Amino acid sequence: MTDLLSSRENKTCLAIFFQAACFLVKRERLMELHETLNDLFERELARRRETVLATLYAFDRPSYILCFVLGSTVLLSICPALISIARQIVRHAKPRRYRLPVAAKFPWPAPTNGLPYYLHLLHQISACWWVMFTIGSVDSLFGYYAFQISSILRAMSARLANPRQNRETFTELLDTCVDTHRRLLRCGHIMSDIWGLIIIRMLFANAILMCALIFEASPLTHLTIGQFFLFVSFMALKLLQTFIYAWYGSLITSASEHFREGIYFSEWPDSSLDRDVRVNVIVTMMQKPMIIRALKLSSVDVRMFTNIVNTAMSYFFLLQSLDEGR
Repeated sequence: MTDLLSSRENKTCLAIFFQAACFLVKRERLMELHETLNDLFERELARRRETVLATLYAFDRPSYILCFVLGSTVLLSICPALISIARQIVRHAKPRRYRLPVAAKFPWPAPTNGLPYYLHLLHQISACWWVMFTIGSVDSLFGYYAFQISSILRAMSARLANPRQNRETFTELLDTCVDTHRRLLRCGHIMSDIWGLIIIRMLFANAILMCALIFEASPLTHLTIGQFFLFVSFMALKLLQTFIYAWYGSLITSASEHFREGIYFSEWPDSSLDRDVRVNVIVTMMQKPMIIRALKLSSVDVRMFTNIVNTAMSYFFLLQSLDEGR
């Protein structure tokens, strides 16, 4: 169990390099996404502040919970080694043999005390916190952009539902909403392009990890208290990480469907619109709801979360049946 968790922690560092590389390669598109959404969001915020911020709690709370679980996992990984050091110092143990928080392999023998050990310890603690901040930032940034897109769509739906409360004419309102929707569609494509590889890697890695952890930990009676809490923390982290991507993606799709309904039930058939505006409105209604996709292999929605959980449990029962057949 401990070896499996340590191996996973080592591979997590590689995943962090992968996430950073994706952001560096897609830096220009990321800047375009940020500037476009910031411009549209500020414009809608000035018009309908309460409507734009109405669903903020649905986006910020999952990010807060994710950061809390990430911090708990890091502390549960680091604290046992620090407690062991403090215990040996207080008891004046001779010789002192310390262990590193993460069981890693080095080209040289791993030190157990002295200055070399403390340098290795400092390196691993720094790496753990770096992993925490990077994962939290990448996942929360996806949620931040998802919040902006869904809030803009819902604000436009509210404006279409009450066109007489707007200062602009109905033709100008429709033209603005259609143009904004077109720009949001491009933002959705950019998000799929930037986070596609990250999400696909996360899905495969989390499904395999959850399956292996459950198989290795069952039954739970042989685990120590520290291993049990670390197991629970890792499982909660992977489930939550998968869920928030699915949750954010579903909220974008839901807001997009709500906007299309807002245009459909608005007063545009009875109004004297320009031909170009009328054509753009019809094209907008005919488009499918905005869906974030991971490399065109999976839609980022709640079904993605249930599929990953079902896959992990299916392979767990398969491994269990193979193990019993020995």
